[in-house]
Amino acid sequence: MVLSRLFGKKDPFAKLQKAYSEKRWADCLRLGEQVDLSSLDNTQAAEASGMLDSAGDALCLINIDEGAACLRAGDLQKAREHFELAQKQARSEEMRHKAEGLLAGADWDEESKPVSEEGGCASGSCGTPVGKTVEQSEPQALDEDSHLELILSSYPAELIERYLGKSAVFRQAFLAAHDGRNQESLDGFDQVDEAERDELYFYERGLVRDRLGDFPGANRDLKKVLSLNENHGQALVSLIALHWRNDHREEVETLAQKGIESGIAAGFCLGRMAALRLSQERLEEALEFGRRAMSQGAVDLETTLVTAAALEKTGNIDEAEKVLSSIGTSGCGGARQASPYLAEFWLRHGRNMDKAIDAFNQAARVEPGNPRWIFRVGEAYLAKGWKKEGRALLERALLQSSLDPQLAAQGKKYLSDD
Repeated sequence: MVLSRLFGKKDPFAKLQKAYSEKRWADCLRLGEQVDLSSLDNTQAAEASGMLDSAGDALCLINIDEGAACLRAGDLQKAREHFELAQKQARSEEMRHKAEGLLAGADWDEESKPVSEEGGCASGSCGTPVGKTVEQSEPQALDEDSHLELILSSYPAELIERYLGKSAVFRQAFLAAHDGRNQESLDGFDQVDEAERDELYFYERGLVRDRLGDFPGANRDLKKVLSLNENHGQALVSLIALHWRNDHREEVETLAQKGIESGIAAGFCLGRMAALRLSQERLEEALEFGRRAMSQGAVDLETTLVTAAALEKTGNIDEAEKVLSSIGTSGCGGARQASPYLAEFWLRHGRNMDKAIDAFNQAARVEPGNPRWIFRVGEAYLAKGWKKEGRALLERALLQSSLDPQLAAQGKKYLSDD
């Protein structure tokens, strides 16, 4: 499956949930690579995808915070490292654009060296140098105004001034929410004066209620936002995601169709319709929605994978390869490399084996604790006829307890065949 993210043993979805609840963002992303979305039910798959997106953006914000602190301290080298890492960790377009803007806008010293010259890419694309723990680091303390402005940098420009003009009570609840102190945030929002409870209030409180598992409250708040401002695209996106996680397919379809018709968050809504139709095995419709989404610039990973899956399942192999080629990752020196998703496609179809091996090896360097990629290299070696080397790598992968059980069974079958 194009959507494959492989499970480890002992319910890695539960491990992902635990890491997310404890705000261990880097662990979330590591565990996410072991989660096979296609083996989950719709609710869990959507929840896993949402947690991974949130974890990536949280890491991005941490590194933006640290980069800003380093910039103020005059340490341009470290500031640039943090901003480059933030750019690669970002999942949302808003956060990615913010990191890109910081990189483009700073007055870098000519002697500032790229991250790779310090022994490895901080982004992880070349492996983090021994002793570096930048992904797990906590943001340096910022004053309230700076912290607020950094968070709001990912918000629509027309809303930023309104947030900055909010009361101290609202701001404290808002900052608590973005620091992961959800119950404290909810308690704070309850103290906000009734006169200040506009669509911004209900949007932020709705997100907090969602994170606390209060579906009815989150649903009411997000629908209230749209009743006050039908053009609030992020509220529509959040409401659709809420119902997707709770497997309310009819509601997802109703909301997504409304977004498509109104043009509010239309790209996201088209992508959700594609995912919905793919889950229903209505492949031609999934493909139509996916193509429309991508034509409108909806190039998020999930929409890309869904569209590629629909293409592959309908026999449009070359087009599926082209779509997967758009994912791309950056290697050392910023060189564009094939993603593991594209490499797995090549492996399935016997294409570009040498490039696939390079991509799997790169993924193994990025995630040295994930046996999936060593397993894939072993598979590719077998496909090239390098039986001795391939079997050795499969045996090595099978020694790892975190290898997905399905892959483990497949590996044992490989090894039992002469």
